[in-house]
Amino acid sequence: MRKIEEVLRLSAQGKSVRVISRETGVSRPSVATYLEKAAEHEIGWPLPEGMDVQALEQLLFAAVETTKSTPVIPNWQEVATEIQAHNHLTLQLLWF
Repeated sequence: MRKIEEVLRLSAQGKSVRVISRETGVSRPSVATYLEKAAEHEIGWPLPEGMDVQALEQLLFAAVETTKSTPVIPNWQEVATEIQAHNHLTLQLLWF
């Protein structure tokens, strides 16, 4: 679980990213990301009234919708023909 609340609290105390990272066990890039995202949404410590950890996470790290792509299945007959066209090519070379 993310330690966003703890990061915001320590940041409000004026601690640096490095110190926050060391005290929370969260990597420095993650601490910086948490603080950047909180600044974008103008959220600091203490949290706005009525906001819990789940709401905070959802606000800062809203899931981005991705479209599912269908996998492309190769035409194995064409692959076999292409392999046969190259005399120097062996299956062992292909796998490395």
